Amino acid sequence: MGNKLKKGDLVVMHTSLEAELNEGRVWKCATDEITRSVSVVFLEGFSGHFATEFLQKVDVPVVESEMDLYNEIQRLKQELRFSNKKNEQFLNDWKKAETQANRATEQLADVTIELKNLQRSLLMEAGK
Repeated sequence: MGNKLKKGDLVVMHTSLEAELNEGRVWKCATDEITRSVSVVFLEGFSGHFATEFLQKVDVPVVESEMDLYNEIQRLKQELRFSNKKNEQFLNDWKKAETQANRATEQLADVTIELKNLQRSLLMEAGK
């Protein structure tokens, strides 16, 4: 990890057996990062030290009151609305492109039919 972990940092485990056994669990660093043969840290509630290369620091908003929680929920709802608008615009653009592609395919089919008819006419005239 680029920045050393410090006591109190929140982390999750990844790409290890312990990560599979503790999927989704957020751990709190009990110590600052220590460098031995590898960088390690002690985690609250975990027996022994843990290699920092298998830890990802996470930012969890601090909720000190119901108002903080309400504000965080509102912020997340706003992000969701914004994301939904972007997805809706993408879907609309996709539908327009699909419609244009279908029209172009129909036009190409019409031109192909005209060419085949023209070819038949030319062959019939050449056969006279």
